Amino acid sequence: MRIALWVSIVVFLFVPTAACAAGVLAISEVTALPRGALATSPEVTVCGTVIGMLPDDGEVIVEDAAGGIRVMVDAATTIESHTKGDDVAAGDQIEVVGRAERTGFAPSIRATHIVKLGRRPLPAPRRCDVEDFFAGGEDCRLVELEGVVQQVWQEAGRLRLEIGTQSRLFIAEIPLEVAERFQPGIGQDPQSLVDSMVRVAGPAMSVCNVRGEILRPWLRVDRAEWFSVLSADVATIGSVVPIDEIGRLWTGAGRSHRVATFGTVVHAIPGRTVYLQNGHRGVTVSLGAGAAGTGERFVAGDHVEVAGFIDRSGHVAAIRSAEVTKIGHHGSPPPLMAMPAAILGANTAAAELGAQADPGDYQGCLVQCSGYLVQSQPVTDGGVLVVRFDGVIFTAEADAATFPTLSGIEPGSFLTLTGVAAIDGDDLSRGRDATGVTKRLRLMLRGTEDVRVVRGPPWWTAARLAAFLGATGTVLTAALAWGMGLRRQLAAQKSLLASEMRSRRDAAVEYEATLRERTRLAANLHDTLQQTIGGIGYQLDACLAGESGIGLDTRQHVDVARRMVRYAESEIQGAVWAMRSLSLGGKPLAEALRDLMARVGDGHEARMTVEVVGNCDDLPEFVAGNLLLICQEAAHNALRHGKPAAIQVSLTDDRDHGTVHLRVADDGCGFVVGRQSGASAGHFGVQGMQERAERLGGKLTMTSQPGRGTVVEATVQRRDYDTHIEGEGEAPRP
Repeated sequence: MRIALWVSIVVFLFVPTAACAAGVLAISEVTALPRGALATSPEVTVCGTVIGMLPDDGEVIVEDAAGGIRVMVDAATTIESHTKGDDVAAGDQIEVVGRAERTGFAPSIRATHIVKLGRRPLPAPRRCDVEDFFAGGEDCRLVELEGVVQQVWQEAGRLRLEIGTQSRLFIAEIPLEVAERFQPGIGQDPQSLVDSMVRVAGPAMSVCNVRGEILRPWLRVDRAEWFSVLSADVATIGSVVPIDEIGRLWTGAGRSHRVATFGTVVHAIPGRTVYLQNGHRGVTVSLGAGAAGTGERFVAGDHVEVAGFIDRSGHVAAIRSAEVTKIGHHGSPPPLMAMPAAILGANTAAAELGAQADPGDYQGCLVQCSGYLVQSQPVTDGGVLVVRFDGVIFTAEADAATFPTLSGIEPGSFLTLTGVAAIDGDDLSRGRDATGVTKRLRLMLRGTEDVRVVRGPPWWTAARLAAFLGATGTVLTAALAWGMGLRRQLAAQKSLLASEMRSRRDAAVEYEATLRERTRLAANLHDTLQQTIGGIGYQLDACLAGESGIGLDTRQHVDVARRMVRYAESEIQGAVWAMRSLSLGGKPLAEALRDLMARVGDGHEARMTVEVVGNCDDLPEFVAGNLLLICQEAAHNALRHGKPAAIQVSLTDDRDHGTVHLRVADDGCGFVVGRQSGASAGHFGVQGMQERAERLGGKLTMTSQPGRGTVVEATVQRRDYDTHIEGEGEAPRP
């Protein structure tokens, strides 16, 4: 018998560990998986203790020494048991095999297989760091916290406690039968827990939004030992704090408990909010679950006593989860008379000086303002009146029952408005210097009686202004139409004059071009043919001298003369070809450029290469032809004067800058730029290339050094109207 007992103990203590030893991840390793890895739903295996059940969601909460996680169990999950019972319960030691998924605030596991390894007593809840708890760091772990109950209500057989700890709130959900063990009759009077100091424990859970961001933590308190009331004493409920002292410096004990104050009601929203005022200081009181359920209604003028918790989450301190008791009625209080500029100015000045507003900040007080109605704008739960006075724009908010009547007021009317003031300011959490400089004033209207029309809008309304502008616009339109007619006549006359001027300009350009080409041809003939013919004559004279017996080799002189004749013939062909207007002949520009360089290089040893970048085939023919002439002249000059071994030609179409770039580079002997022969010496090549580039709205540059070759670059502009100019300049061709 003892042997069997020891075997059971060994199996209980060591089998779970052995079963979980191979291929098992710590829960913290699963919760730390990055979002990208979770997108593929990787298969994982974890071991841990079941510390809580969520039967409505089909989930169990599993914790190990490093963390906790939700495990989803459904009909597809198989459960294998090494102990009695097939259902998973709190205290079970289990091994979970499943797929990790991104769900809500933290990853969870969708279980495919669960092995029950044994049972152990649940570990004692541990005191956790409050900051880590509210940040979600204790999610799905068994923790314990203490705090003051600020609100309590009953729902679906459970008590929901809103507990404040270190100025933060969380929810504890406790089954009613668990609470009854410590507070008999709590189901009939749950409000008796308000302001009590309690200790609660349980699995920490998180309320999240659709982004997976944690909004508020909560505890699921399922065991009697996880809930206890430490103190039911209400430390400060007997001491009354004036409204103007709420939210100020408070030392000593009891700061987490309720405070009591009193004041006069200036407005009330049944079951939700009561606005109190005392002099120039107002406070907003949110009713607790107990007070909201009583159905008691408060009206302006009621004198009430309030017990609730200070809420510092807004721009000014307020009271929440409050119980409100009526102790008298003093009649409707008169509003404070103040203009919007004065209200905002007092708050802004105090904020800039870091002082208190004098005589008060008007926040939550009943005030009366005047102004001109700019517009009425409906919203989901009512409507807004936009009002302007003395350069300040403010709004008056009305509920759904009040706004339909107010929406009929004409814009431009001068109004007197009475309502509860709300002043929006900067975020005070940004630092010491961000003292809440005000932005805008809002009035909360209580009914139609809070708006009084002093006088209607002026006669000069927007509609009448629109009619006047319409009539003025008609007159202006007629005047503009008459002016446009005169402008069209002027444009027609201008077009005729421009056409005549263009014809005369073209004639002058053609005449000047003819003179330049004739002069250039004369220079070429002088440089080549005249010298060649002189050389031929010299060789013939040498032949005659040979026949007279001088002794010269006659055949040699004849051969030289024959070569000079062929050279002269080539030069004449080149000169005639240069005079012709280069035409693409229906070829793409790239092909025409290669043909040109082949003809230029014929008979020369220099290697010719052509590179075209981009699509230049849509260039107008007169632009392409001028580029060919520039290329031809640059190549001829290189061959004639530079004696290069290679000439490289590149043509680039730059659509981003609207240009076409031509580059002719040779590796010849080079020269000093500026010292080359020019028009005065009968050499017009460089001048002609420059003029062609400039006529196309571009420029030509030339770089060279002795012994380092020469580079000629021409950049011309693309123009949208080139096609039109080319169409005008076309003429029948022979």
